[in-house]
Amino acid sequence: MHDKHDIWLKAAVVGSLWGASEIVLGSFLHNLRIPFSGNLLTAIGIILMVSGYRTWPEKGLVWRAGLICAALKTLSPSPVILGPMLSIFMQATLMEAAIRAGRGTWAGMLAGGGLAMSWNLLYRILSTLLIYGNPVVDLYQQLVSYLFRQTGLQFTGYWTPILVLGGLFFSFGMVAGAAGIQVSRAARKRDGMPSWQPVFRRKGQPVPFHDRGPAEKTWSPLQPFAFLALLAAGLHAMAVLSLPLSMALLSAFLLLAWWHDRRLVGRFAGKKGFWLGMAVMVLLSGLLLGPPGSDRVLDPGGLRIGAEMCMRAIYVITGFGIISKELKHPGIMRWVKRRHLEPFLLAVRIAFQATPSMIEAIPGRQAWRNPGRVLTGMVKSMEFSLEAIRNGNRGFGRVFIITGARGAGKTTLAAEVVRGLKKQGAAFSGILAPEILVDGLRDGYLVEDLGRGSRKVLCRRKADPDPSLPGAFVFDPEGIRFGEEALAPPLSPNAHLVIVDELGPYELKGMGWARAMDRLMEAHEGDMLWVVRPSLVHKMLERWPAANSRVFWAGKDPAGEVLEAMGLEANTNAHHEQ
Repeated sequence: MHDKHDIWLKAAVVGSLWGASEIVLGSFLHNLRIPFSGNLLTAIGIILMVSGYRTWPEKGLVWRAGLICAALKTLSPSPVILGPMLSIFMQATLMEAAIRAGRGTWAGMLAGGGLAMSWNLLYRILSTLLIYGNPVVDLYQQLVSYLFRQTGLQFTGYWTPILVLGGLFFSFGMVAGAAGIQVSRAARKRDGMPSWQPVFRRKGQPVPFHDRGPAEKTWSPLQPFAFLALLAAGLHAMAVLSLPLSMALLSAFLLLAWWHDRRLVGRFAGKKGFWLGMAVMVLLSGLLLGPPGSDRVLDPGGLRIGAEMCMRAIYVITGFGIISKELKHPGIMRWVKRRHLEPFLLAVRIAFQATPSMIEAIPGRQAWRNPGRVLTGMVKSMEFSLEAIRNGNRGFGRVFIITGARGAGKTTLAAEVVRGLKKQGAAFSGILAPEILVDGLRDGYLVEDLGRGSRKVLCRRKADPDPSLPGAFVFDPEGIRFGEEALAPPLSPNAHLVIVDELGPYELKGMGWARAMDRLMEAHEGDMLWVVRPSLVHKMLERWPAANSRVFWAGKDPAGEVLEAMGLEANTNAHHEQ
């Protein structure tokens, strides 16, 4: 595994542990309505970030782990994920910056914990200003003045309560950072296998951004920015329009949101706590934002300001709900993939595969009776989890994909890899599909059983093509049975690699090698080598999710590079990064 890929794998381990704790503990704390539950989750994240860095003290590990944990938020059923995703990434970025500034010392880790926790307060302030607008500042100042009049407390300014809260948040974050140092130290002292350890599985695991919406082909990466621009324009208009016109604008925007996602609007409409908060905001504004000296308990002007703040809040929360849905769209992965961010995609895919297993492994009652022991076990499991991912054991195998344009030599490259495997004495099985040429033209394909070394005719060109079936070939049932036997488990005893040439439109329709692939994904725990045309690579990984996949291009990448990626010696000097 290349160095730049390896740090992403380590970040995937830390990020998936962090994400698993967010999902398990976050749901528990939310259901119990425990106050400051967000800060408790942040403290656990700080402990895991510090422990992860002390396990693998590498630059860039922490912010990558935060980015991966933020990506895991797309699994959340919550309609609004943009804020939590931003918070997680900012906490990791602040921790990374403090660790670098402190040159990896304890002081830097403690300061990083304080900054990461302080972000929660800063985010709450900034989000409140964004949601309610400038009038909320006046409301805050009036509340502080009211508190002074009722209690006699002395404040040097309106910033004093915020600074006091900031100090408390920073101190709590430092305590979490110190706990992370202590947990990592305890994990190092324990010998042998960790008592807490996930069992990685492939089958049935979710795939990032998969099956989140029907209209994949209509999605554009500009859509989230378009909704963000619409949100900004609407807020500006509401600031200058009269109350009736602002109400009309809000109504039109809610109708657009209803058309875009009825469930999103329905969830907000059904939140009693949200509407109770809006009512309290209006009442406080009527009580505190009236003109000085007014003898009215509820001033109409203050009530109008409160109503305007609530309308703005509804507009902002609904708008960010729409943007959050866009961040869950399947097109996100395709857009990222076109930016050649393969290491990030690899890490995200591993994290999405690993997180459910980690959730299952977290001991429920013990997590509350002895949280220190559970956290120590989680940190202790990091090295073992990384090794499991690297080696592809425990059902967490790798998938190597050979792709390329028609005629680029995909099967030829696969055959060269097979020859290299034989030279290395590696155990493998599977099938190749060499061409049948007649007068120099492709007339069909053979299926070659790599385990037995025998061949049969797989398909021949159709004399009268059937438009209801993909492709221009008619398949021989005997050839299909022959290939399925070559792919059927149990394979040869030491066949850690299975080669499948080729996966195409037939397999996506449940024909061809689809049944054999379903059985392989259930039973095979080693690596695979697929031959897939470029337009179908993403769909194949959706159909048969792989925790760790890498793509090689026929005509560009030599067989030696594929062998090197498999961990075998390669007699080549050429090296191309994907």
